[in-house]
Amino acid sequence: MEEQKHSFKLSKVNWIFALIIIGISALFFLRKDGINAFSLGYLAGSIVTAGLIPLIIAFIVWLIRGKKKFAGTYTFNIVLVFMTFGMITEIGEISKEKSEGVEAISNSVSELKGKINNEEDVVTAFKEHSTNVDDGLSKLIRNSTGNEQEVYINLRKFTRINNAVMIDWQSSYDSVMSPRILDYGVLKNSNEYDYQIGVLENYKSQSIKYKKHFENRISIIADLFKNIPKENQTLKGVMKGITKQDSIQMPIFKPFIKSHLSYSENLIELVDFLEKNKMQWIYENDELIFDNTELENKYLEIIDNVAKDEENINILSDKLIDVM
Repeated sequence: MEEQKHSFKLSKVNWIFALIIIGISALFFLRKDGINAFSLGYLAGSIVTAGLIPLIIAFIVWLIRGKKKFAGTYTFNIVLVFMTFGMITEIGEISKEKSEGVEAISNSVSELKGKINNEEDVVTAFKEHSTNVDDGLSKLIRNSTGNEQEVYINLRKFTRINNAVMIDWQSSYDSVMSPRILDYGVLKNSNEYDYQIGVLENYKSQSIKYKKHFENRISIIADLFKNIPKENQTLKGVMKGITKQDSIQMPIFKPFIKSHLSYSENLIELVDFLEKNKMQWIYENDELIFDNTELENKYLEIIDNVAKDEENINILSDKLIDVM
């Protein structure tokens, strides 16, 4: 007797099971990315694509088994179970990769603070930190999709802008700290005055640029994120962290950069003063000697201002490092 053949169709159990999986997946995805046109479209596409796999396999098994009753429905559920376990495993791996990326960034900040406190070369240390942060964000980008990925991509853009400004400023400050600057033994040469004024003017210019960037960084990053839905959970977390850090750092940064600007201006005034009166002072036996008391007093006044700036910078630098 020929075995009865049945048409291929999914059972109620298949539909219920599939809807449960879809519901859980949708809840997980939409909670993270927010409800918007992109996330809904991406979710719909993913569901359709993923749903075809157990459906096709179930259909093939149904054909192979001679169109027996339940041959396809059992297969559909089994494949869906394996796919679910695979999805859970993949989510776990992605979560691990993301955690490693975040941890790498956090560790890099701690390492940077340690290197600065140990008086290592700041530019080199910051470049290493920049590379570590970039690598950490790249790992987050690789393991995310949709608007979450866009958050990390634009955050990486911001950190690159931020790092470039910081490195340029630090390099200009390091140039001022060179032994050549305010070496009275070489300041009789007119070309040397031009060189030193150039270094100091660049330091002042970079300090102004750094100040402007730091004070506008919230608006800069907000502009980078403008096309990402505000309800995106990753975006909310990133903006909350940046805003909180900004509120902690800004009260210290403002007097810090103000001291640097004052320092640059007082140093420029000092070199200008020495050039203008270069025929009325000599430097011998490690001592600067002026022709008259008036010039000496003016010099001491400027030097006193420079010393105050240096003291403020040292104090505020330590405070700023603490809140990095």
